[in-house]
Amino acid sequence: MTIKVAEGIVRALEMLGVELIFGIPGSQTCPLYDALYSSRIRHILVRHEQMAAYMADAYAKFTGRLGVCDGTGGPGATNLLTGIATSWTDRVPILAFTGQQPLTHLGRGAFQELDHVAIFSPVTKWSTRLIKPEKTIETIKEAYKRAVWGRPGPVHIDLPLDVQTQPLGEEAERQLEDLQAVLNVPKPLGEPEAVRRALKLLIESQRPIIIAGGGVHYSSRAWRELRMLAEQLMIPVVTTFNGRGSIPEDHPLSAGRMGVYAPTYTDKLLAEADVILAVGCRFAALSTKRWSNINPNSTIIHIDIDPAVIGRNYRTEVGIVGDARTVLRVLLNEAGSLSDLGTERRRGWLKTLEEARESWRNSPHYRRTLSSERPIKPQRACAEIRRALKRDATLTIDAGNNKMWASTFIEIYEPRTWIQSGCFGPMGYAIPAAIACKLAEPERLVVAICGDGGFYMSMHELSTALQEEAPIMVCIFNDGALGTIKHHQRSRYGGRLISVELENPDFVSVAEAMGCHGVTVDEPDQLGQALREGVRMVMNGQPVVVDIHIDGDEPLP
Repeated sequence: MTIKVAEGIVRALEMLGVELIFGIPGSQTCPLYDALYSSRIRHILVRHEQMAAYMADAYAKFTGRLGVCDGTGGPGATNLLTGIATSWTDRVPILAFTGQQPLTHLGRGAFQELDHVAIFSPVTKWSTRLIKPEKTIETIKEAYKRAVWGRPGPVHIDLPLDVQTQPLGEEAERQLEDLQAVLNVPKPLGEPEAVRRALKLLIESQRPIIIAGGGVHYSSRAWRELRMLAEQLMIPVVTTFNGRGSIPEDHPLSAGRMGVYAPTYTDKLLAEADVILAVGCRFAALSTKRWSNINPNSTIIHIDIDPAVIGRNYRTEVGIVGDARTVLRVLLNEAGSLSDLGTERRRGWLKTLEEARESWRNSPHYRRTLSSERPIKPQRACAEIRRALKRDATLTIDAGNNKMWASTFIEIYEPRTWIQSGCFGPMGYAIPAAIACKLAEPERLVVAICGDGGFYMSMHELSTALQEEAPIMVCIFNDGALGTIKHHQRSRYGGRLISVELENPDFVSVAEAMGCHGVTVDEPDQLGQALREGVRMVMNGQPVVVDIHIDGDEPLP
């Protein structure tokens, strides 16, 4: 007896290695959920579809595998969009399913009818509606390829209710057997002559720098190769926001995180570099301070799997189209055959890095990591969080000033320990992202950092964390305001504050009402103990919320 389309979809996902799906059932997705009932795939019931998309995004960033989410028709589908746009901006492989009314009802005023394909098309690599049952496995295969092969990104499949219940067909069932061939993702290594030219430029340079983007950290998982190349050639490494974790930030060659509110020594090196090797980065606005922090006279080597990115924002001397990990391995092999890698001529450059980094650590902004002032300085909160966590604890970061404080004053040491809301910058990301990472790796300590505004947008997902047994710790940087916009209104609009100050409830009481442990911290000297106790409780299976009352008037560096 032939299986139905919904069952065929689930079997296809199983063969593709899918372990988790995030979403909420609806009337148009009931057949899909009925097929999941007997599947080894675990479905995670979220409280809002936007959080399902955030979870799928964070899961993909954390694991390097396809993230999957779903929503029913109409509002369920539109609720997914913000999270899918986040994945689109950060180039993250996501497969989103939406339910749809029966084909025979479309165009006739059906309940919750909406053209999902049209609304998902601008923020996906591919958006399609499954119409013919015999095309089911072919459609899943194509969706996987589009999401994972080449430049990663989200894809979308709309599932009409009547199609889901039709027989899959014998030919489509046979296609299931060959589906796993799509898992063999091609890894282009770049044009050999371009690789040799790039290596020659690096060896001959006196002040080179490597920029590690999200393509190193999230996509290609090329952090080992990048670090080896930097050490072999003795070249400093800066990272973009998404590239953090590509090199330990206490490594002698780490030049920190580049971009807005970055440490001053990072800007100094970028402004003086004579050769820049950019790997898996797009030179986007936040990391380049709106295209102002790169030496305009530097020679740029750009490695990216997407040829459209190379040379888009900066003139490129050598462009290499290829997978970051594969190309870096080729560079390593080429460098290994040479006797002189030019490291002697870069000793002065490395001394510049050391002195610039030390100057930053002696700056007034950095010294506030030791401040005992009240309200708690955000720098002190960041320093205490870092001290309370092991090197391999994963941080998930929301949008807003909390992200800027954390990205400037919390050092990141290991891969997959910095999962952020990305260039799209949606609020409410940190908590669902933390849950997804915890579900993917239950033994990992996962800490969400958010502002009070962001906490409002996703605090309901603490219920998901409890139900799904995914204990996380949430650190709220509570300044009683939408801090980023409040600072803008002060600095750019004469201090005319409107709709930025928040009358907050007792977040600890809210957390405890949901079954979490909560603690409020007002004194700097209480923070370390509160965080250490929170870590202990989380590792024992209890979600924790630490409400840190920070100084909202402290200016970003």
